[in-house]
Amino acid sequence: MNGTHVQARRVALPALVIGAVVAVALALAMTAGAARGCPVCGKNLIKNPGAEAGAGVTAVDAYGAVPGWTIEAGQFGAASYTFPNGWFSARSKGPAKRGKNYFFGGTTKAAVEANASIGRQVVKLPASAVGRKATLSGWLGNYVQNRAQVRADFMDAVGTVLSTLKIGPDTTISGTDMASRKRSKKVPAKTTQVAIVVSFAGGGAAYKLAGADDLSLVLS
Repeated sequence: MNGTHVQARRVALPALVIGAVVAVALALAMTAGAARGCPVCGKNLIKNPGAEAGAGVTAVDAYGAVPGWTIEAGQFGAASYTFPNGWFSARSKGPAKRGKNYFFGGTTKAAVEANASIGRQVVKLPASAVGRKATLSGWLGNYVQNRAQVRADFMDAVGTVLSTLKIGPDTTISGTDMASRKRSKKVPAKTTQVAIVVSFAGGGAAYKLAGADDLSLVLS
């Protein structure tokens, strides 16, 4: 190899390194810029998204409250993966980092007599959220004919629903496993808040043992 080729390689290698450094710096700058323009972007907006806060049910007729969520119907709550009468366990297919609890419809009288067990939380959004891509995801599991559903209702300041993004109910999910689901759409104009609604409904079973876990709503 002559001196000219050696010199060319010496020049080319630093240039490649500099190019890589510049590319990383630009990516970081773009991320920082997006964060400044949309402070809620890039993070999970759902509070207590895996029902980990609070105690999960471990016995029939018990109720496990879910901090950060409001019961809208039935007996929406949390169950432990160790609950022997539950439909899901640590051996079931589900989130890789599933924690100790999951959302479920309940075994109490209120759960049995209701048409559905529904939990809800509302998250305020800044004006910069409008037009952003919203991605809703989570793990859903059914029980007999009970079906799990999660939806995000994008609303204006007075609570009018402008658009809905949902995953489930999905009849293709069967057995004692959960399945990962994800959907996206843009946040509509005039949105100032979003309601996350989890529901377990459907016939065919006395209990509402359908479940959900590892929920996420992220704007980008």
